[in-house]
Amino acid sequence: MKRSGKPDDGKPDVEHTNVVLVDQTVLEQALECVSGCELCCDDALIPFDRILDVITGSDPGHTEYILPEIPQCPFCLGELREKTSIKIRRV
Repeated sequence: MKRSGKPDDGKPDVEHTNVVLVDQTVLEQALECVSGCELCCDDALIPFDRILDVITGSDPGHTEYILPEIPQCPFCLGELREKTSIKIRRV
């Protein structure tokens, strides 16, 4: 698909990308939903930013997050980046 005469290179369209500053409270809420990550859990299939999308009500296709710190998996302490696969905790 072409945008503004340029080929689609797979990068987000900056003009239509929402940047969300995540505060510590939202980050803690997201971490409460994690029961493992791709480093410690074979069935981690959901990107961490999906949890942020749900908590913030943001559009998953057009949102980038700025986190107050690099979060850690509550079980193995591995770094959780936006696209790190996680397993969601059952409540």
